[in-house]
Amino acid sequence: MKATISLTTLFKAMIAFILLFAAFLTLAITYNKAFRLKNEAISIIEKYEGVTRKSLKIVNNYLSNSRYSTKNSCKMGEYGATSLTELKLVQVSNESDRNYYYCLTENVDSKNKKISYKVKVFFKFNLPFFGDLMTFPISGESKDIKYYSKEQRLQRY
Repeated sequence: MKATISLTTLFKAMIAFILLFAAFLTLAITYNKAFRLKNEAISIIEKYEGVTRKSLKIVNNYLSNSRYSTKNSCKMGEYGATSLTELKLVQVSNESDRNYYYCLTENVDSKNKKISYKVKVFFKFNLPFFGDLMTFPISGESKDIKYYSKEQRLQRY
């Protein structure tokens, strides 16, 4: 009887360890994908010297082709993308709306005539049988880019 109880306890411990390892592996893979998407979006913005119509179209196409579908809310004052397929420019965030694929923030240094962009994408931590557990933001900032007015940026390219 003691052998059966100890084997059952060992079996339960092994199952718990396998589940924890699977959860960690899922988290690492999902985080890595979202991190790569964020870095590519920043690279596109830097390549096209800011947020322009062309850079937004390329970022949206890249995220769409990568099967990115996670949405969450952006902070007030950030710009959020509500669609990856339609050619819409990003819009100013409504903090209560959780329908943004990614968020953009402009950091303007008017003294040095430079601007940088902060890009935030989201990833969901989900497990089989449990579903979506949490959504985490991943953000990064671009290098300094020559400052253009908003009208000049949107008309370029």
